[in-house]
Amino acid sequence: MRWFQNLSIARKLGVAFTLTTLMTVALGAFALVRMQVSQALLEDLEDNWVPAVYQLGELRAQLGELRTYELAQLARADDPEAVADYFKRMDGVREAIVAAHAAYLKTLTAGEEEALHAEVKDLLDQYLLANSDMGDALRAGDSDLAEGISGDRSRPIRRDLFAAILVLKDFNVARMEEEMARADAAHASTVTAMLAALALLSLLAAAAGWVITLLIARPLGEATRVANAIAEGRLDNEIAADTRDETGRLLESMRKMQAQLQAVMCAQTEMALRHDEGQISHRMDEAAFPGDYGRMVHDTNALVAAHIGVKMRLIQIMGRYAVGDLSEDMDRLPGEKAVLSETMDAVKSNLQAINGEIRRLVGAAGEGDFTARGDAARFEHDFREMVEGLNRLMQTTDGNLAEVSTVLKAIAEGDLTVRMDGEFRGVFARMRDDANATVAQLADIVGRIHQASSAINIASTEIASGNSDLSRRTEQQAANLEETAASMEELTSTVKQNAEHA
Repeated sequence: MRWFQNLSIARKLGVAFTLTTLMTVALGAFALVRMQVSQALLEDLEDNWVPAVYQLGELRAQLGELRTYELAQLARADDPEAVADYFKRMDGVREAIVAAHAAYLKTLTAGEEEALHAEVKDLLDQYLLANSDMGDALRAGDSDLAEGISGDRSRPIRRDLFAAILVLKDFNVARMEEEMARADAAHASTVTAMLAALALLSLLAAAAGWVITLLIARPLGEATRVANAIAEGRLDNEIAADTRDETGRLLESMRKMQAQLQAVMCAQTEMALRHDEGQISHRMDEAAFPGDYGRMVHDTNALVAAHIGVKMRLIQIMGRYAVGDLSEDMDRLPGEKAVLSETMDAVKSNLQAINGEIRRLVGAAGEGDFTARGDAARFEHDFREMVEGLNRLMQTTDGNLAEVSTVLKAIAEGDLTVRMDGEFRGVFARMRDDANATVAQLADIVGRIHQASSAINIASTEIASGNSDLSRRTEQQAANLEETAASMEELTSTVKQNAEHA
């Protein structure tokens, strides 16, 4: 059976058609043999028994005709013309009798029929002889003798002859009926045998068709199942190619196709893992896959490379933007990728805008204008917070410097009671403390100068009241003047420091 499974589909079908043809030929040959048997029986009926029955019937009929002519001739014995006419008629009947008998002899069979025919032949010869004698008597004009021959010889012989012919005919009819029964039985058996043979051959043909269909349809069904599974994305199918015919080769091809798809899928999975690990330069080996599989892998590699190329270009541009270089623009990308170009353009525009705001505020601060403010409403999220933070810085700096300016202005106007009050942080807190310390120091110095001035006045009064202690007073005055000079020098130094701090 294995050899048949390994045959090609064409050869399987060829074997099936050959078997069907041989079975058809065998059925035809069987039918032909059976028909020949029936034909032989029918030919035997046609050539023997039917002609025999017919010729015996014809013989009996002609003998009856001959007897009729005899009686008619005797009845008109006195009419020479009528007698002569009946002689002519009887001659024709005699010839018909001879011909019918000769035709019957061709169908004569040995045995019982031959014995029966011998009796008929003897009686027939006697009857014909009596007819001849009666005819001679009439020709001689002896009608009485002719009537005596007809009554004494022809009548009993004819009766016996008719009875013998009837027996012989019945024998032939019986044999004919037997042959017909045999023919009917043969026909029935032929029909039965042909129906049985036809049923058997039909079963054999159906069995062969079923086997061949199973041998073809089952692998094709398996191939269909595998194809549907692969179409649904399932590549773990068990494919067994047990035969070497077209279906087996088809399954083997599908097994190789599934293996190639699994290899491509494994290569894609490997590439995905490598890329997840950071090895984005990894690509599938195109040379490991034949034909369109290689082209598919090549296209996949090209697609991955194109996406990575776009990402690397984005990283390059963002790297330049990160170090403050806003001179480069993102490449113009087509289709849905244009959103990347538009996004990078928006990033660059926002960076340029925030940079412009920072430069403007820095420029104003550099010129001493801390009243300038950035337009925070132009930005969103962290950019907006950056501008708002710069605005708070400018506002805080402006307010704190205003406080320092107020203190210095009060000092310049001689108001040494002024102080910087409020909550200040960092350097502004130190400026507040230094300004307040400066004012306090100036107030102390001025107080000391006032005390020195009072001492000078007292000394002058003492000089005016007495000259005796002039030298002592003078020395004391000189000392006080030196102390006053030192205080003025200290005041000058403090004012200078305050001016530098401001």
